[in-house]
Amino acid sequence: MNTLFLFEQMLMLFAMMATGFSAFKVKLFNAEGQHQISKIVVNVLNPCLIISAVMGDKSPESRTLTVQNFILASAFYVFFILAGFLYYYLMKKRGRKGQDELRLEQLMMFLSNVGFFGIPVIKALFGDEYVINLVFYLLLFNIVAYSLGIYIAIPKGSAGGGFSFRKIINTGTVISAIAIMIYLADIPVHETVGDFFSYMGNACIPLSMLLIGGSLAQLDLKEVFRDKNIYIYILLRNILIPGAGILIFRLLPFDQTIVKICCIVTSMPIAALSGMLAEQYARKGNYCNKMIAMSTILSVLTVPLLSLLYL
Repeated sequence: MNTLFLFEQMLMLFAMMATGFSAFKVKLFNAEGQHQISKIVVNVLNPCLIISAVMGDKSPESRTLTVQNFILASAFYVFFILAGFLYYYLMKKRGRKGQDELRLEQLMMFLSNVGFFGIPVIKALFGDEYVINLVFYLLLFNIVAYSLGIYIAIPKGSAGGGFSFRKIINTGTVISAIAIMIYLADIPVHETVGDFFSYMGNACIPLSMLLIGGSLAQLDLKEVFRDKNIYIYILLRNILIPGAGILIFRLLPFDQTIVKICCIVTSMPIAALSGMLAEQYARKGNYCNKMIAMSTILSVLTVPLLSLLYL
């Protein structure tokens, strides 16, 4: 694996997003169609991709690597959550932004696009057998997003709490938990069943990119690129903070492939879910969506750039 190959993979994902962008603009699908396809991707195809990742033979070292991977996934979220709180504290002292906007920027700090971006990149770079490593990140992502994420998305002083532990029990957490159990129990699966999940899961990657492209097509990208404040935030979110995280994670005495996977996940752009939470609980989805759009577009360059720190 090298930086050029990673750049080629990011460029391919960008081409898929551009295809989705163009398809939406020429009305091959609309917002309603995007919503329906999104439900299929989230509830059918993405679970199949995750399940297919845990099927097949496992090496004797896999148990040790599983422990290391869980530790790194936990360290990943601890790092970004702390970075988010530090960012909020420092920016609040400067007093240049409203408190609600700062809380949303804090939210975007620790919600990364682990699934739709992380899975195809890891799959291409390391192979299907290593996608299981992302299942731990996805499980923790859902737990963090639907607990701390909701808490931060709700404006200060708002009475509309809306958080409940039931929200943590969703397709993402359930499938991730099932996948981990299948992996640890080493449950045998017939080849035909494995092929079914593999074929269905493979459809998840291009469709996910098409959906992201469709989302970008619904934004005023001229307005996004004209906003200088977005560039400053993305410099921190896409480069400086992930770069600091990578320098820390690469020092850990773990298997190098597991560490590299963590470093790749660390460089991923902002997750679209942060914009959904912002809209649902603060009615400021557009504020986040502009940041998400810029973070996603520039990730084609920033992800390969950060790979220079660990390759």
